[in-house]
Amino acid sequence: MAENLAPEKRHTFVHNGQKVFEWDQTLEEVNMYIELPKGVPTKLFHCTIQASHVEVGIRGNPPYLNHDLMHPVKTDSSFWTIGVAELIALEHLIIFFLLNHTFSFSEPVL
Repeated sequence: MAENLAPEKRHTFVHNGQKVFEWDQTLEEVNMYIELPKGVPTKLFHCTIQASHVEVGIRGNPPYLNHDLMHPVKTDSSFWTIGVAELIALEHLIIFFLLNHTFSFSEPVL
């Protein structure tokens, strides 16, 4: 990963007092981390990445995240995966966005 923008830690997006997702970014990429609910089989999760929109959820339910992006991303180079967070044993949905342009800003593309 390229050099992170300051501060060198994940940022947290909170809505109504609840953590929705964490993110970090460089000038070329953005990574989102969403904590998965326990007991839901991973094959039921879905993520759709469009040039200016991302949707995440559990199949058969309303989306957990249905969000327009502030800047377009390269859909052919963006992807999602399910992994275990490095310091805690919680599964996370990890979404990797490759930006169409190099930006210099402190706010996320999200």
